[in-house]
Amino acid sequence: MDRRLLAALVLPLALTACGDDSRSSDDRTSDDATTTGPAGAPEAAGDLTDQDAAAIEETILDFLLTGECDLATDDYLRDIALFADDDATRDEACGQWEDVFSEPLFTADDVVLSELSGEDGVATILVGSDIAPDITTLYQLTLVDGAWLVSGDEYNTDGL
Repeated sequence: MDRRLLAALVLPLALTACGDDSRSSDDRTSDDATTTGPAGAPEAAGDLTDQDAAAIEETILDFLLTGECDLATDDYLRDIALFADDDATRDEACGQWEDVFSEPLFTADDVVLSELSGEDGVATILVGSDIAPDITTLYQLTLVDGAWLVSGDEYNTDGL
């Protein structure tokens, strides 16, 4: 099974794990370099500005929640679309991605963003959750025509 498919299938499940951890979202804490959902961008490293950090956070959260094709690069869409090959057009890859994407059961508040860094128009941000802290995905975003777009991912389950 393709690692990207595995990440696309498992991360939403991890973020919506069964059971109640008996803590309200107000009880959860995070350190200075980590944030959950819309509270603000994690502290950025590299040459990223505060505006870059906010745009990156907004892009990754919107992409996770909506799967909107306009938030991803052409190559990344081809990578995550199940049946798209390297010759697929952006529209074909987008259509295939939209066919397999399903609305997640988690919200922005369930997502933990950390380790934001970037230089020269390329950034990475670690995405995880308090529910399944050993399952994370390192997303790459690329600055394209003034907008940050999701351009890659690296799924990690080392702690499992």
